[in-house]
Amino acid sequence: MPAGFNTSTGLNLYTGVRTVGACNNGIIVSDSRNGGGTFTGTTTDPRRMPLVTQGRRQLTTDQWFQWADYTRDGRLAVSYYDRQYGDAELTGYSDFSLSGSRNITSFATTRVTTSSMPPPTQFSGQFWGDYTGLAAWTGTAHPAWSDTRTPEVFTCPGSATVTTAPSLCTSGSGATRANDQEAMTASVSVPGH
Repeated sequence: MPAGFNTSTGLNLYTGVRTVGACNNGIIVSDSRNGGGTFTGTTTDPRRMPLVTQGRRQLTTDQWFQWADYTRDGRLAVSYYDRQYGDAELTGYSDFSLSGSRNITSFATTRVTTSSMPPPTQFSGQFWGDYTGLAAWTGTAHPAWSDTRTPEVFTCPGSATVTTAPSLCTSGSGATRANDQEAMTASVSVPGH
């Protein structure tokens, strides 16, 4: 929940962050039956609209930066970052998931990443680009996301001298591990009821 502004850092303040069940950003479905003239989201209370994120743990955790596509047989596929796995809601770790539906009211979900990703470290962890995408026309989804599991590699301080070859490091002494944001993709069957 927004809780003001930190005048020392210039950043927003929030309450409830890293409290189990306190944050729940879900992905809602708003559809049109007249070629985009109107959408259900303009007349229906958002709390009553169908969620793409219907898994038991998704009802009390965050999902964000979604991308959508339809398969040629009419299934809606939606990919997104997801905090439903492990203790990601407390640690800031996340995964990438894919949901699919044949009727846009009930969705099945599959985990795309094989393990959780640590929070990004660029810009002191304050920025994570919404670099996602999805192609699913054939029924096999090809989600794309920025993955933070690869450590940032850099030259160790003081190691590159006239007589010594540079050594590679992944973080400084006592520092949080720095990581890259690498472009990743996978091939996953679109789930769907």
